[in-house]
Amino acid sequence: MRGTVLLDWAFWMQETAFSLFMVENFWNVPIAQAIHILSIGAAFGSVLMVVLRVNGMAGAGLTFEQTAARFVPWVRWSLLVIVLSGLSMIMAEPVRNMINAVFWIKMIALIVMVLVSLSWIGSVRAAAQTAGAAYVGTSGAKSTGWVIMALWCLIIVCGRWIAYVPV
Repeated sequence: MRGTVLLDWAFWMQETAFSLFMVENFWNVPIAQAIHILSIGAAFGSVLMVVLRVNGMAGAGLTFEQTAARFVPWVRWSLLVIVLSGLSMIMAEPVRNMINAVFWIKMIALIVMVLVSLSWIGSVRAAAQTAGAAYVGTSGAKSTGWVIMALWCLIIVCGRWIAYVPV
């Protein structure tokens, strides 16, 4: 990845005012990392609760819509904070991130997870409205939920692994 335009782009990013601000102030990166990790925890936990509800393993006393109304806003807001804190961490160390294969695996997994999740939540909501309060997901909905959780785990592992890949 060193021979690609990504390296030139990373060097340009490294000289921006925001990148310099992130690097020159000691607490900026640790604060961004802490916010990022807390947001990942909130999103992961919220998605897990929805997946468990679809699988009939949690929230049996609630309709799917009640479960979704409780947890989906947490996912949306957490994803917004994840993106903003992630961008600030990228800007703090653009060269390390842009030429890191694990970083790109994480980004691809993140895009796939978001697209699959949006499709999944839409289809599950439609099926739940048809089935009513006793809705438990079909085998396809259940397995897709676990695939989403596996993608979350891959994203989390890659996020931690980025720091240890030599560049």
